[in-house]
Amino acid sequence: MNAAHKIVVLVGSIFLAIGVLVGIIFAVVAGSGNFQAGMLALPGGFILIGGGMDIVVAILVHNKKEIVKKGVRYPAKIYGYTENTSVVVNNTYLMDTIVHYFDAYHVEREAVIPTGFTRGAGMYPIGLTIDIFEYNGKYGYDPASVRDEKLPGEEELMDDKPVAPDKLRLVAVRCPNCGSNFRAASGYASKCPYCGSYLNIQ
Repeated sequence: MNAAHKIVVLVGSIFLAIGVLVGIIFAVVAGSGNFQAGMLALPGGFILIGGGMDIVVAILVHNKKEIVKKGVRYPAKIYGYTENTSVVVNNTYLMDTIVHYFDAYHVEREAVIPTGFTRGAGMYPIGLTIDIFEYNGKYGYDPASVRDEKLPGEEELMDDKPVAPDKLRLVAVRCPNCGSNFRAASGYASKCPYCGSYLNIQ
């Protein structure tokens, strides 16, 4: 659960607590004979909003666990960080992790892992190894797998050489965040030229 998830759960729990508290107060009022059916709307609304927020986070966390459980594992090198422009916490973007790894055919790949760090807090040092998992085009990671391990060919994974144009395979991409269409290199993370969000291109 990243920082954004924790904040949403906290806010959702506050809404739930307010709804329950107001509901109890209204129940006491109802006991005195002054109850009106419309009074249920206020606590009910708080409970629905708070419960909805907590349920959404639970689903997102479950989906991430499914990626790790069912996905293909790749040891990867932590290469850098990028802002996740779709999530703002305390007026700043959360940071996702850029990793480089070799796929099953030993072709170098790049992916952006949705780690959701707040800037400077809990971020892994660049150059460490981490296990990532790919399942149906989505990526997850195992936080407990971060380690100082040298991988075969990691010099290639960590250098900043430009990719040879003849090795790129451009594919049509539709950004899930803004709906724009553009072309990008398959197997690499790419920034949407319209909304700025990062996508992992299959």
